[in-house]
Amino acid sequence: MTPPKLLDEAALKERELLIINSAVLLIQKNGIENLTMDKVVAQVPFSKGTVYKHFIGKEDLLLAISNYSIKVLGDLFYRAYQFKGCARSRMLLLNFSYLIYAMLYPALFQCVLCAKSPNVAGKSSEKHINESEKLEVKLMTSIHGIVEDGLNDNSLSLPLNMDIQQICFSNWSTAFGAISLLSGEVDQCSGRTSLIVERELFNLSNLLYDGMGWQPLTKDSNPCLELKSALDELFPEELAKIKAKGRELNFDSFS
Repeated sequence: MTPPKLLDEAALKERELLIINSAVLLIQKNGIENLTMDKVVAQVPFSKGTVYKHFIGKEDLLLAISNYSIKVLGDLFYRAYQFKGCARSRMLLLNFSYLIYAMLYPALFQCVLCAKSPNVAGKSSEKHINESEKLEVKLMTSIHGIVEDGLNDNSLSLPLNMDIQQICFSNWSTAFGAISLLSGEVDQCSGRTSLIVERELFNLSNLLYDGMGWQPLTKDSNPCLELKSALDELFPEELAKIKAKGRELNFDSFS
């Protein structure tokens, strides 16, 4: 009898990613609520036992998908963090990198929220729980770094009764709220409402920054022009993919 082939770490990760991608496609087609391990097994060239070697159940798989999602988002955030520009402009750019992520990967955007459920963590493997914690710390490093840059160059002062973590949370919740509540406008500018997600994300972000006194204030700069230029420079491939899906960022609506 031929002994089973032993896979190295790279091959195991490749197999795990194939299973994750297959699950994401099922979520895109049928929704998270209809995802089952049996449906995933039917989509991959592996046995049920092999799939369960990677994921102990549906919840563990959802957490692994969330971890993959955070890696993708973390790359976009880090590029915004490293971009040459003032701290406030980079934070706005980071929020728009979040929008780009939601436009390109709507299923991943949903999975991250689902993975926050206590039920998911309670039924997931220690491996994926530990990975999730490390990835979230890494993700927040970019946001923290921009705020710290603003404090260091004196363009920002800590508002009364707020610390860095609270500023980061305010910014994150603003971006997440705008994108989530206008999710119907993310894939296409449908015109069903007078609210356009990119315009409202722009307005809410600048309202928050102006309220904190983060320099330069909107009235003293041209944040729309700066943002468009930065996005074109930093995310050309992502913007091209969004355009290929029949959607473009509508900067004309800002004026």
